[in-house]
This record gives sequence, structure tokens and C-alpha cells, in this order.
Amino acid sequence: MNSFIKRGVTIYSFRDLVRSGQFTWGECIGEMANLGITGMEMLGQLFFRNCPDINPEDLAKWNELMWTYGAKTVAHDFFVDKYMFKGRSLTLRESLEVLERHIKFAAGINCPIIRIGGTFDPELFRLAAPICEDNNVKLGVEIHNGSSTFDLPEIQKTIEIIRQSGSKYIGIIPDMSLFVQDVSSPNSYFMRGAIMNGASQSMIDEVCKIYREESGGNRAAFEAHMTKFMEGLTNPAEKMLAFQVRRSENHDPKELIEHLPYIFHVHGKFWEMNEDCVEPSIGDKYPQVMKILADGGYKGYISAEYEGGPIPGDPFLPFKRYSKMLDNALGTYPSYEEPVQKPIGEWGKSVSSRGYKNIKDAEGNITGFEIYAKSSYYRGVPLCLVDSCSVEVDGEKFDESVISFRVDGQEFKFEEMANVQSFYWNYDYEVSVIVKKPGGLDPSVPHNFVYDHKIRTYYLPFYWGDHVEITLNAIDE
Repeated sequence: MNSFIKRGVTIYSFRDLVRSGQFTWGECIGEMANLGITGMEMLGQLFFRNCPDINPEDLAKWNELMWTYGAKTVAHDFFVDKYMFKGRSLTLRESLEVLERHIKFAAGINCPIIRIGGTFDPELFRLAAPICEDNNVKLGVEIHNGSSTFDLPEIQKTIEIIRQSGSKYIGIIPDMSLFVQDVSSPNSYFMRGAIMNGASQSMIDEVCKIYREESGGNRAAFEAHMTKFMEGLTNPAEKMLAFQVRRSENHDPKELIEHLPYIFHVHGKFWEMNEDCVEPSIGDKYPQVMKILADGGYKGYISAEYEGGPIPGDPFLPFKRYSKMLDNALGTYPSYEEPVQKPIGEWGKSVSSRGYKNIKDAEGNITGFEIYAKSSYYRGVPLCLVDSCSVEVDGEKFDESVISFRVDGQEFKFEEMANVQSFYWNYDYEVSVIVKKPGGLDPSVPHNFVYDHKIRTYYLPFYWGDHVEITLNAIDE
């Protein structure tokens, strides 16, 4: 399978390795770069001490890491919690203020995407869209098991707002925790906790059996069964395990298909990678999801998030196996299609073949005509370095005295251009060459043009110019 899906990782995966002093952030990022995983998802509060304010020293350190390892920042994630104040909920305005600070933080560190979790009013997305557009930062709601699943009314409303808006700046970010088929892995954080805190093996076996048999069916029936099951538990570790299993989810990957138009980032949750490079909890649903994304034209990142326990020996082994799993599902990365060579176009011709246009004054009188020319000088030049220009039409010659250039909506007579430094005629950039001729040209027939221009170059002992002979028709008004 050929795919444009790119590889990323959230630095959250390395928090324990860095905190324990085993590795630095740079060493973790460098190890990922060795695997072809170069997209870094930033949990701002893990690295930036003043996040969402930008500490210049921290930004310089982060940018140096990105430069050193050939990586780039692809997402920033944080929570908006409307229950952060005891006794009352955040107002919509207060939530928007929190979000806006993080949008500006992301823009300030050249990060294109925010992944938001937590509890918030769906209307927050409608209000945030123009702020995101102003800052060129996309906002995606994390679709995660339990707290922000597809099934929650608030998430359904948020998705409806995203769908109705048509904005490319708001969307969803699915997390692979939606597709758990088996909760028995001893490496998942909640199973590790249950075993460590004394949950009985018989209880573990029973709750795993219920999940395998019922989680893929009627969600409400499964949750009701688990709620009833929890009532008979007295061991705190067993209660917590049952709660975690109840909030685990086993969705069909095909549910992503309808949401493909507004998925712009994917969270690659995993707890384990066995010797066969398979995530046991998610199993064959991982490659199913990858195929759906690839077939649907998704070209963003999948950001690996490891939430398993410490690995004796090589702590990066899960990521090596994860990368191999993606290779198996998506093809070796990167796997870009061979380019299709196109016919040679108008390279070297400074005059566009699309035609000429008669121009009129405010009263509707035809005062001349314009053609469209490009500069072939590779550096581009301010207009003051355009040394000469002439146009000939059907043998009638027009010199600089009747020629003007229009650049970026501003028109300059040729005699004025000698002092224009702030408007550039850059390489392959089209300008309008305007010729003053009362009555213009007869639009009913084609005309033969001869166009010349010369540019004074910065350091070459000769002019850089073009001579073009071309037949043009009038452009329809």
C-alpha cells in the first residue's frame, strides 16, 4: 500500500524516561528520528515551563532540538476543563480565553495543530474557528475512549458544529483507544495497577471475558452489565479495574469513514507491541484503521503514544516494533508515488500565451492594452533595475514613454520605475505590461507581438533579458 501518512510521536511517551534521568529529551527525539519518526507532538506543559506563555529560552532549546534531529512540531495538546473552579463551571467566554492563549502559544512555536481534551461546551468550537484561522492553527477535539468518545452527546454536538461550519480549522483527532478488542494485556496501565494492588486473578479473568464477549455489541447493554458487576465488588483495586474496563471501547474502524473529511491528526495509542509487531489490545483493528485512513486520502501524522509499562533492556523497543507495524500496514515510510512527468510548458517565455486585454478608463474609453510578462532572472529585482522595455504589435513599435508596469495592484510609469525599490519583480512572477494606445487593439483578430526587456543584474557584466515573438488573441472581458 502506498500512503502519505506521516510518522509522529507525542513527547508524553518519554515523560518517565526523562524524569528518571535515564535519557534527555534530545536523546529520545534522536532515537525516534532514527526510526523515521520525525513529527513531534508537544505537550506544552511538559517542556515549556510557562506554557501557554512562551519562555524564549525554552523555545530556543526546543527549536535547537528540532533542527538537530531534523524533526518538526506537528501538534500541541492540552485540556480545557470547565470544572476547574470548585462550585461553578467555566463560562463559555472563560473557556474561550483559555483556548485562545493556547492557540497563540501554538502559533508562537510554529505548531500547526492543537489537540484538545477535557470537558467543554461544544459552542467553544464555533467561537474558536475564526481565532484559529487568524493564527493559522487547527483545533481538533480528541475522540478518546470514555471521556470524549463518539457516543457522548457533547462530542456529537461538537462534531455537528464542525460539520456545519465547513472550516478547515476545526476537526477531530481520533485516538486508537477507541478500538480496544481485548483488555487482558498485563502491560496496560490499568491492568498493571490492578495486579499490583491485589485484584484477584479470578476477577480479572471474569471482567476480561465480559469485555471480549460484549464490548463489540450494544454499548448500553455492556455498560449496564459492567455497572451491575461492579456492585458486587469490595476490593478497591477490583472496583477500579472494572471501572476502567467499563469505559474501554471497541468501535468498528468503519465508523471513521464518515468523519474522514475533518480528521487532520491521529493519536496512535498503544500499550504493548509483541514480537510479531502487533498491539495485542487492539489487534487487527490497527491495520484496519490505517487502511481506512490511507484509502480515504488522509495525509497527516499518526502520533505514537506509548502508555505501557517500563521495558527491561531497550526502552525504545516498543517504538521500533510500532514503526515496523506501521511499515507492514502502510508500506515503508516514506512511500510517495513516482511523479508523472508533464509536457514542457512555457518555460523561458516571459510573455503569457493566454492573450492580451484592452483597458479602459473610468469613463469606459479604451486607452490601451496590456500583456502579461514574467521575469526569468532567478533572484528577482526591484523595479528600478528594469533597464528597458519595448513592445511591437503588427510592426507598430511602442517604447518606454508609453509603457507602465502594474505590480501588486500598483501601477508605475516606466520613467517612475527608476526610483522604485520597494516593489519587486520576482522570478516567474507575472506583471502587467501596460501600453498606452487610444482605441487599443482590434479584438476580432489575433495580433503579432514582439516583446523585449532588459534587467541590470547585481554582479554580472551584462544585461539579463528576454526577446519574445508571439501571436496573441484578446482575452474575453
